[in-house]
Amino acid sequence: MKTQLALCVLIGTAISASAQIVPFFEVQGEGDASPYENQQITVSGKVTETFGDSWYMQDDYGAWNGLYIVGPDVVIPANVPYWNADRQPEVGDVLELTGTVIEEDGNTQLVDVTLVEFVDFWNATPAGIWTTAAETQDEQYEGTRIRLENATVLTAPDADGYWTVAMDDGEVTCWGIDTYDPSNNEDPDGPTPGDVYLIYGASHQAGDEYVLHVGDIDVVTLGTADLGASEDAWVVYPNPTVDVIRLINCAHAGMETGRVEVFDLEGRTVFSQPWAATQPIDVSALPVGMYTLRCSAFDKATVVERVFLKAGAN
Repeated sequence: MKTQLALCVLIGTAISASAQIVPFFEVQGEGDASPYENQQITVSGKVTETFGDSWYMQDDYGAWNGLYIVGPDVVIPANVPYWNADRQPEVGDVLELTGTVIEEDGNTQLVDVTLVEFVDFWNATPAGIWTTAAETQDEQYEGTRIRLENATVLTAPDADGYWTVAMDDGEVTCWGIDTYDPSNNEDPDGPTPGDVYLIYGASHQAGDEYVLHVGDIDVVTLGTADLGASEDAWVVYPNPTVDVIRLINCAHAGMETGRVEVFDLEGRTVFSQPWAATQPIDVSALPVGMYTLRCSAFDKATVVERVFLKAGAN
């Protein structure tokens, strides 16, 4: 029973009370490198995302409060009737751990990890910090749970599991997929160009950029390609917009080239330029108002869409 487990936890607390727990924001050091690098420390926090024998933890909400844990030797003992066999950490577990802090590929990580105390389980997952595309590239969110709202899929996962989404202010690279959920709010065929998701995950540096290690997605809308669309099926977003428009052909994402034209309400051409797939169309020079956008590609697929430029445009 959970009460029996709690008794074990109390005993464990007495044994480990002498260990000084270091808050995650101190481990992160609010900078590019941890002041605890190459030191063994003790931490305590809640598991927010899991990826096999590695996972992310937080001990508070907000920037600098996340940490990436590499813990292949951490085993959670069976706790009948809740689970019948030893297992790896899961989302919602609260753990006290010891390990060594290292910096790898720009990420502050805890390695050579051992379990000091299994504090609790089935805790609610943090909602995640809402971030723009630009903010996902900020060091302060490394290791923390963030969320992307109304993210439109640009490219499907490649052989390594990476895919991209478009936000109002740019693009974000994601890694991993989520296709199953008992609430049936996931996308069974995974990310497809044109799908619009609410995405939860943890920020992780990979080379010169930060990617989102995806823990969960909620479907906002599915692209027309998922509904049996033909080559003439397009997605135009965001609409209304302020400065930029993006559009893709769902059946040929990543392949299109053509020309984009924008007309005012009197039918006059106010914007015309060559266009290639996934490139943002900068309409910031146009005044606020309603326009008609036309884009032709392949000499056979054409989109005609009404677009509204809202306040904020020049």
